[in-house]
Amino acid sequence: MTVDNREPRVEQPTVTGRTERLLPLAGIAFAVLSAAGNLTIGDFPDESTAPAALATFYAKHHDSVALGATLLGYSTVFFAFFGVAIWWRARCAASPVIAASVLLGTAMVAVEMMLSADTYLNLGHVSTESNLTPAALQAIHIGGAVGGTGADSVVFLVAVAAAGIAARALPRWLAWTALVLAVMHLTPLGFLAYLLFHLWAIAAAVTFALRTRPGSR
Repeated sequence: MTVDNREPRVEQPTVTGRTERLLPLAGIAFAVLSAAGNLTIGDFPDESTAPAALATFYAKHHDSVALGATLLGYSTVFFAFFGVAIWWRARCAASPVIAASVLLGTAMVAVEMMLSADTYLNLGHVSTESNLTPAALQAIHIGGAVGGTGADSVVFLVAVAAAGIAARALPRWLAWTALVLAVMHLTPLGFLAYLLFHLWAIAAAVTFALRTRPGSR
């Protein structure tokens, strides 16, 4: 009689099929909340607005700016989960470097989005304080009115494109459109790329939810 002295095999925890389908849908929540936040903030004054005009604007709209900022903050959380869903697909099918790049890009975009949301939230809460000087209000406002370089989005989109084109971790059409958006971020069409990215996220979320298996065309 032979005695099997081998250690019992321990099954490694895996992502369940339900989680595979539900996690990508965070991309839809991100896009909806982000759009709602920007619409709630409304027509935001640019960085050249005079301090007196800024004081008038915030006196009327500080509540909507704060609410919009809150919505943008929640959209950031859902974007992070959406990025994790893409990372999981890349980890299963792509090289570790590509998968790590997706995760890095997700973190960079999430940090930039949260910083922006925090700036708007501060403006909504402190803009009507009597001890805030016009110059200080203008300085904080400029931080919210001037957009970033878009480098964070470029890193994320290029990593996603590499995962799809080189490793087929996601459908090719999603990968190529991600690459187009990355290039647009480097041109004067960066704001349009920002808007289109929300539509891309919705399309990607639906696609991933319907096709949980990495490598589906």
